[in-house]
Order: sequence, then structure tokens, then C-alpha cells
Amino acid sequence: MSLEDLVKDGIKNIPAYIPGDTAESVEKKYGIAPEDILKLASNENQFGPSPKAVEAMAKEVGRVHIYPDPFCIEIRKKIGVMNGFDDSGDNVVIAVGASGILSLLGEVFIKKGDEVIFCEPTFGAYAGAVIRNDGTPVVLPLTEDLKFDLKAMYNAITDKTKMICICNPNNPTGTVVDSEELKEFIHKVPKDIIIVVDEAYIELSSNPDVKSMVSEISDDTNVVVARTFSKLYGLAGVRLGYAMCNKEMHAILQKCTSVFTGSRVALAGAMAALDDEEYIKKTKAAMLEGRKYLTDEFTKMGFYVYPSETNFLYVNTGYNAAEFAEECKKYGLIIRGNFEYSRITVGRMDQNEKMVGIIKKIIESGELKKI
Repeated sequence: MSLEDLVKDGIKNIPAYIPGDTAESVEKKYGIAPEDILKLASNENQFGPSPKAVEAMAKEVGRVHIYPDPFCIEIRKKIGVMNGFDDSGDNVVIAVGASGILSLLGEVFIKKGDEVIFCEPTFGAYAGAVIRNDGTPVVLPLTEDLKFDLKAMYNAITDKTKMICICNPNNPTGTVVDSEELKEFIHKVPKDIIIVVDEAYIELSSNPDVKSMVSEISDDTNVVVARTFSKLYGLAGVRLGYAMCNKEMHAILQKCTSVFTGSRVALAGAMAALDDEEYIKKTKAAMLEGRKYLTDEFTKMGFYVYPSETNFLYVNTGYNAAEFAEECKKYGLIIRGNFEYSRITVGRMDQNEKMVGIIKKIIESGELKKI
């Protein structure tokens, strides 16, 4: 008997996560100096974290020999109050990124035979959380305008449905579903089904009509809203995310989460980042400026850019997405090419301008042919 024979079926069947390429891999393959490589593939906040967050984290470095708060209570309280809950912290669960929340939900609730409904393309962690726990993904296509198809998802509900996952705004398309339609959907779904709304990117939306589903969390709904400090707050490297839910759900998830989920450094940075409202406002404004600039420039090139409420764009360049991404690497530009279309992170304006210049060179070279 091999070690592989001892592995659970669900673990054997987990789909591989495909991350963005690294500067190191591009340097090795094409001989480009790391300082000349532009990585705009992983939707990282190119403006970086708040200086106050950096200062707070630096202070904690000298104390990393001491365990952090095992239950992350202060940040749970802070997030709860900021989102309209009481100051108990008992509506907030902390995890290692929003993906940690999804893994926790799968571990706690999904068992063999349970169905979980979501649309694709979307964040790959949903399928992973279901399959590793022997659940059955019920995967539906997005609508023609690349949004989660709420009607089709509702029609897919069976007596085996345990959970529904909705990425809003969606990764990789950047699109959103109508907030009022989503609220109506939540209250129409049977009460014994858990509805997970992944709002990792919602704080980057510029549309006032895009509303969080935190408002729909109540004792009468099994709604879980997942968020992260990786995007707007620029703390992807310290890996901190959270879920908001009702207190009954919280008691179950909190019991099952690991103690010491957040490091001293991560918790200090997140607390300070939440307080620096001015920096966050400036960062978001700069990102929105960059998003408009890239949308305009790509449109001038003849590309189709899907409307985005995130810090990335989903772009039909007319080229094969994988081939286009590989060609970009030759020029020191890393974007994502493992979807039907290209997913491109919005950077600082100097990065955006450099990227536009590179893509113009690729077009002018004629090396790639349109599909």
C-alpha cells in the first residue's frame, strides 16, 4: 500500500490552484532583471499598505516571540462595530485570508453527498473547499454579461443543496449582480441553505448601487459574508481575512477555527489599516483613476473591457489569452492568461503607462495572430 492510498478521496481530487507567475520565474525563463519586471497578475494593491499599518507591524516584529491573542478579539470587535453589529465580536470570525474562511466553511458544513452551487469562471477556492470535503460542486455558467446567474442557481436547488457561493464582485470577471436582486434571492432561498457572499473586492467598487450583503445577516438567515485585508488594505502578504455572520453561525465557526489564526504582525497591521481612513480614500481614488485610464487605453486598442468594480480588468484582447500572457512575459509584463480572457491588475499610474507601452509594442510586432 502506498501513502497515496491512505489519502482521503476528497483530497486526491482537489483541483490544483493556478497562481500568477512570479518575477523569479520570468527572470529565469527570459533573463529579464527582476527590477524590470512588472507583475500585474495577482490583483495585489500596488499602492501598498497604509504607512500607519507598516509602522504598527514594525513595532510588533520585536515581540514575535510572544503568542498573539488566540481569539483575535479586538479586531473582531472593531470589524463588528464598523459593520453595524454590537461590540461583542461575536459576529466576526478571523481566518488566513478570505480563502481561509471558505476552507473553514467547507470543513465545518460539507459532507459526502452535499451539493454546493456556484457559477464559473470564479474564484477556485469554492470548488476546492467542496471537493476536499467530499461534497459535489454544482457548477453553472455565468450569464451572457458574465455575472452570477441567480435565476439558474435558484432553479438548481435540490434537497441535497447545503450551500450556495456567490462572488460579488466576481473574480476573474470584475462584474457584479444587482444588489436588490441578490437580496431578493437570499430571502427566497430555503432557510436551511447556507449562502456565502464573497465580498473580497466590494470595497473597491465605485458604484453606489453596489451594496454589501452584511445588511442581510440576521437570526433568520444563514448568510456568511467573506472579506479580506489583501485587496483594498494592501496586506496580502500577512494573510488575514474574516467572515461576518449571525451569532449562532459564529459560535460554530469560532469553535472550529484554529487558535492564533492571526499573527501579532498581521493583527497590528490590520487594526492600524482600518483606522487610516484618509490613506484608504486616497488609495481607492488612485486605483479608480488607473482603472479608467486602462479601460480607455485598451478600448482604443480595439479590446473589449468588461465593466469592473474591482482593482482588475477582464479583457477580450482578441488574442488567445494564454498566448498573449506568455508574449507579455517576454517584455517583462506578468498578467493572467489562464481564463478565457486576460485578467489584468490595475497598478500605479507609472505601472499602467508602462504596461500600455508594452502591449502596444506587442500589437505592433505582429508576432501574435488574432483568434
